[in-house]
Amino acid sequence: MRVTNNMVSNNILSNIQNTLSKISKLHDQLSSGYRVRFPSDDAVVATRASNIDSSLRELEQYKRNMDHAESLINAYDSSLEEISSVYNRIRELLVKGANSTLSDDDRSAIAEELSKLKEHIRGVVNTKLGNDYLFGGYMTDTQPVDENYNIVITPEASKHRFVNVLSYKIEFGITARDVLITENQKSVFDVLDNAYQALMKGDGQYISEISLKDLDYLERSVMDGFARVGATQKMAELVKSRIEDLNIFLTEHLSKERDADLSQTITELSMQQAVLDAALKSAAGVLRKTLVDFV
Repeated sequence: MRVTNNMVSNNILSNIQNTLSKISKLHDQLSSGYRVRFPSDDAVVATRASNIDSSLRELEQYKRNMDHAESLINAYDSSLEEISSVYNRIRELLVKGANSTLSDDDRSAIAEELSKLKEHIRGVVNTKLGNDYLFGGYMTDTQPVDENYNIVITPEASKHRFVNVLSYKIEFGITARDVLITENQKSVFDVLDNAYQALMKGDGQYISEISLKDLDYLERSVMDGFARVGATQKMAELVKSRIEDLNIFLTEHLSKERDADLSQTITELSMQQAVLDAALKSAAGVLRKTLVDFV
């Protein structure tokens, strides 16, 4: 086969162009830190990297969901602590009020404090976190207790919230009906009103046999709430730990799939630069001069 000068020139230029293309690709890897940036670099690896990226974004969203849920859970814990403290104080006052030897002034003082505690309970249960009422169940935009001390959330809406994370469904939340309603469907406000009337009449028996019994049930309800919140907090910690473990694993896996080995890339770049220098020197001696060189 006859080899012409034009064929030699084309082959030399083609080889030089290929070397320059490799150098450009290696420079991209060094500057970006990625061995695979586009599907054209390696379709299989690019697909795997894209899937891992999607999983990492899902984990980030799961973490944000858990952070929000933990904020709510901690708010429930704090509010239940406050309600428990109020119930303890109510018990002290009712035990004291059941004493038939109290003077009118003593009864008036107890009644006044019960009235203030009633107002305080309403304030705690109507706590808002952001735009949502904490104890509102699914009626997050409605005050659980209105100005007349009526619990306005319906039994249908008095449900616990939940968040789906990975394969877990984490239920959390306490509603006003969980901690303010007795077993015979009286609210704590009704209990306090009845105790107030009994106190004013000097009916210590009603306070001892009815009011304190209702309060027992309410205090147990708060303890049940503490138990649920504590269990949910522990579950949330375990799930967040699982998310962190998965995030570390997937990040390492993505790095192995996509990131460039800098030392190897630098070595290959040096080799390609040496090849380019040699090719240019060789081409200078092989390519024939043209009339342009003598102008």
